[in-house]
Amino acid sequence: MKNIVTIGGGTGLSQILRGLKWYKDIDIVSVVTVTDDGGSSGIIREDFNILPPGDLRNNILALAEKETLMTKLLQYRFNEGFLKNHNLGNIILLGLIRINGNNLPLAIKTLSDALKIKGRVYPSSLDSIKLVAQFDDGEIVFGETAIVSKNKKIKKVWLDGNSEAFEESILAIQNADIIVFGPGSLYTSIIPNILVDGIRNAVNQSKAKKIYISNIMTQPGETTKYTLKDHVSELENYLGEKMDYIIANKSKFTPDIIERYYKMGSEPVLLDMEDDERVLQEDLVYLIDDEEPKVRHDPKKTSEMIMKCEC
Repeated sequence: MKNIVTIGGGTGLSQILRGLKWYKDIDIVSVVTVTDDGGSSGIIREDFNILPPGDLRNNILALAEKETLMTKLLQYRFNEGFLKNHNLGNIILLGLIRINGNNLPLAIKTLSDALKIKGRVYPSSLDSIKLVAQFDDGEIVFGETAIVSKNKKIKKVWLDGNSEAFEESILAIQNADIIVFGPGSLYTSIIPNILVDGIRNAVNQSKAKKIYISNIMTQPGETTKYTLKDHVSELENYLGEKMDYIIANKSKFTPDIIERYYKMGSEPVLLDMEDDERVLQEDLVYLIDDEEPKVRHDPKKTSEMIMKCEC
């Protein structure tokens, strides 16, 4: 049995978990960021004084034993009325937190058990923390949503207030054989976990192989014009340690997809580390939504690449 720990946020990381959960000889722990302050999660966080549930929910559902009506229901987002933009899964997780005496880990376990997930999902911290960024022009901004909306080059990020890592997250990292970072937003999904007190030291002391899965596209307001080398350098700078492997996508895109992402201020991450023996390239693209294609990591292909790194 191999122990795999994934570290990141929501959408990107959940794609990887959907592939890893089918391996019978691994134990999965997903360590998830708790700095989100946007959308449904941000509103619930502010109104009910709990940690943002969205990324936790995404990872729990990704590890569910089966994609059933219940998992689809928990992903449902309301489009009208006072619940507009709220995700039903977030509301249910909020209810479970209240039912379990405001105990978030117990609420996560309750939902995880109900869905019979493969593995466990832990928050990186139980503290209410916000991300802070300083841009190249010196401006300092608080909160993930505000940071991304500025659409300026980020100089550095840190956490507002004291943070202590969730004990179970630390233990999982210490016992890991493989630690996977990403894919996901570099500054708002991956690095915030490293900034939590205890996470960085646990990773550095672990003998696990460290793997970074690069994003397929750059992210507007966060990694505009970033190449693969830029992503890796920033991650290694905050972690204080080199990656053992770097998994990158080498797919070619049709002009309509390139144009669509270009209009959003995004483009394919340029591969500029061809001479680095740590880099493993593969066609990893998975397209969803035929009417308006979205680029995602293929769960099966990407998980296969992760398992190859363990050999």
